[in-house]
Amino acid sequence: MIDAIRACQHHQVGLTWIPVSPLWRTLRKVCNTHVFASMKLDATQYLRRNKIQELIANVGESCHKGEAIKIGKAVFDTTINLLSNTIFSVDLADPNSSSAQEFRKGFG
Repeated sequence: MIDAIRACQHHQVGLTWIPVSPLWRTLRKVCNTHVFASMKLDATQYLRRNKIQELIANVGESCHKGEAIKIGKAVFDTTINLLSNTIFSVDLADPNSSSAQEFRKGFG
C-alpha cells in the first residue's frame, strides 16, 4: 500500500486523473481493499457522520450570521476532509490546520 501511495506522490496526480494503466489498477485495488472495503467503511461511519454534522453546523452558523453560503465549496471541502481524514487522518481542506499544511508540504 505504501508503495502505491508513493507512486501516486511521485506522479503528482490523484487516482482520478491517472490514465488506466498498471499503476491505476494497483491504486484502485489498494483503495478497494484498504479504504473502501465494507469493514473499513463500517469502522469509519462515525467519521462520515461527524463531517456531515460539521457541514450542517457551518451552514447553520452562516445562516445565523446572515452570510451567503458557497454550497459548492462547503460540500467540496467536506468531501475532501472526509476522504483525507479516512485515508490520512488529516483535514486537508482546513487552512488553519498546521498538520494539514505540513501534510500538503510533504506532497509538494
